Amino acid sequence: MIERLALADTGADTFESEPVDGAHVFGGLLVAQALRAASLTVDAGRDVHSLHASFVAAGMGGESVRYETERTRDGSSFATRRVVARQSKGVVLVLTADFHADEPGVEYEVAASTGVPGPDGLPPGRYDNPVVESRDVPPGFGPPHARHAWFRCTSPFGDDPSDHAQAIAFLSDFGMTRAAREPHAHLADDARRQSVSLDHSMWFHRPVRADGWLLSEIVPVSTARGRGLAIGTLRDADGILAVTYAQEVLLRER
Repeated sequence: MIERLALADTGADTFESEPVDGAHVFGGLLVAQALRAASLTVDAGRDVHSLHASFVAAGMGGESVRYETERTRDGSSFATRRVVARQSKGVVLVLTADFHADEPGVEYEVAASTGVPGPDGLPPGRYDNPVVESRDVPPGFGPPHARHAWFRCTSPFGDDPSDHAQAIAFLSDFGMTRAAREPHAHLADDARRQSVSLDHSMWFHRPVRADGWLLSEIVPVSTARGRGLAIGTLRDADGILAVTYAQEVLLRER
């Protein structure tokens, strides 16, 4: 995972990725590398607490991505960065990330869905790949149309919370467009729909390791006017809520 997210420092708060194989760059990789570019310009001790990304155009495989970072603000407790990801075709992603120096606070979290089975014994999931291990949970748990899956990075890595946050940003894009169209069974066929990511937001509540099992729950909340919205959560193996994320997608019937 760390190799996949690696960026070269080209100076003036600008970073460049290695080209990836395939026709397109995975949206989660764009978000994760943009977050990495932002994190590389922030003082140690300030961890990301939120990000908001707009997918402007599809990233092209076989070509590097340049991440231009703006140091928008450095306050006493918070910092803000804006990152523009570019290829030869132009801007492909714009991301704003906010960072916070850790401090104590009151604790509350919404309860997890009950009865969801653990990853042991489940078959490899739809999104299982060489970088992220996945296990699909059978339907029938949680709110209507909810989808559950377990994820973890296939190789363990160090203790830097920035690395783990970036890895989580990578895997948070798995299944979001599919979840948004879940209420519409007639759109399961690719030929019946146009479905792509429009924007992606994340809120990091508590630190968590990306190389340990994480339970994803994604729930569609609305589809209308050619768009859909799904909201997800990530919890560790003990059920502690670590991350909430949301994605709006384009959802058109052909």
